[in-house]
Parts: sequence; structure tokens; C-alpha cells
Amino acid sequence: MKTFFSWNINGIRACTKKGLVDWIEDNSDAAISFQEIKASNDQVPSELLSSLDDQELVTFSAKRPGYSGVANIFPKSWGEPKISYGIGIEKFDCEGRMLILEWDDVVLYTGYYPNGQRDHGRVDYKLEFSQAVLDHALIKKKETGKVIVLTGDFNTAHHAIDLANPKQNLNTTGFLPNERAWMDKLVDAGFVDCFRMVNDNVEGAYTWWTYRGDCRERNIGWRIDYFFVDADSADKVLDCFIQPEVMGSDHCPIGLVLDL
Repeated sequence: MKTFFSWNINGIRACTKKGLVDWIEDNSDAAISFQEIKASNDQVPSELLSSLDDQELVTFSAKRPGYSGVANIFPKSWGEPKISYGIGIEKFDCEGRMLILEWDDVVLYTGYYPNGQRDHGRVDYKLEFSQAVLDHALIKKKETGKVIVLTGDFNTAHHAIDLANPKQNLNTTGFLPNERAWMDKLVDAGFVDCFRMVNDNVEGAYTWWTYRGDCRERNIGWRIDYFFVDADSADKVLDCFIQPEVMGSDHCPIGLVLDL
């Protein structure tokens, strides 16, 4: 059995001051995917680094300082993975949006999918990146036959049930028809939304809340962070859950347990 977590921490330095180290220590047996670390490798707080006795940290930062970036922490007992920094396309990789860790039994894609922006100016870039990741994952599945796990901040609520106010957000990036259509394409390509598989149509299950207007306290949020697995591996999913009680970011952690 292996456990995975994903969390957009909205700045690894800021989140470290808000209890991140304790949370990592509580989940030291898991592979943890972080998004939006907003730091280079040498800017990771020493407090966090010194706590990683039996774990390893891998980071992939954007070229632009203080922007984007992803990271993974994993138990040394899992063995040394093959690590891919990005997907081999410079206009995406320069923003530090994808880390791929490949073990003997599973390939973990940690992604920070672009925000389409209020004026929708980056929606095309977002969709192009998303499709490139899907293409990469499908090839990896065909070549290796391993369990494929796609996780991270997808910056899209797939269905109306995945946000508190769908009607008011029909023209808001993160819920645009073409963004949601790509999520359909992901599912049609053979990937399963693990949270919905386990929890069916439970309502009010969100992973991000704007800081404005006490939205987190009132649970006016969006589910934009996901775990997907390839359909061949769906029978290995034991649990998938959200941790809305964990503070430290405008997102909360999500978790996945696989029978591996």
C-alpha cells in the first residue's frame, strides 16, 4: 500500500511558517507533490530540509524568480526514482510546471497547470500544456505498462458539482467550456478521477477558496486539485480524500491510497 498527497502550498517559504513541516512529518510515509512553491532549490527553508531524515526532496523551479514551481518529497524506502524535469517543451518547462518521478511500479506526474487569467489570455497556453501532458502520459503508459498517476492543481473545476457557484462562473477561467472539455478529453483518454470514483457525487468537496469574503469559512470553493489514475489501474485505488481542515494555503491537501 502506498499513499500520495498533493498540495498547492502557495509558496514553500510562507507555508513553512504556517505548519508545513509538522504536516510533512505526520505524512512521512507518503510521496507528497507540491505546486506553486515559488522558490529555487536554495531558497527552501532550512527548517524544512533538516526535518527530512528518511525522505528526499526534488524541486523544479521556474526561471522567473518567485513564480510557479513544483516539488516532490518521497520516502527513501521507495527507492530512487527516475526523475524528469518537465515534459521536454521549453515554453512550458521554463515555468517549472511538471515533475515526473518513475519508480518500478508507478509513474507520478506532479503538475501545476496554468491559470487561464481573468482576461482568458492564457487559456490557449493552458490547454496546450494540458494536452502535452496527456500525450506524454499516454506514451509512458504504452511504453511501461506501469500505474500512471496524474496529480496537482489543474486549475479547472470539471463539473458544476465541483464549485459552489457554477452559474455565476460560466465565463470565469477555471470553468470555461473549453477548459472543461479538456477534462472530458482526459477522462475519455482513459483516466479516472479518483475522488469521484471513491466519493461519488458528494457535494461541497472543494480544494481551493479565495481569500476574499471568508469563503473558506463558508465553504464557497472550487475543486481544482485532482488525482487521476489510468483506467487499467483504477482497481488499485483504495481511498481518495480531501483535507479541508489543513490550513497554510488557499488550497488544501488531497490524498490517494493505492494498493501497490
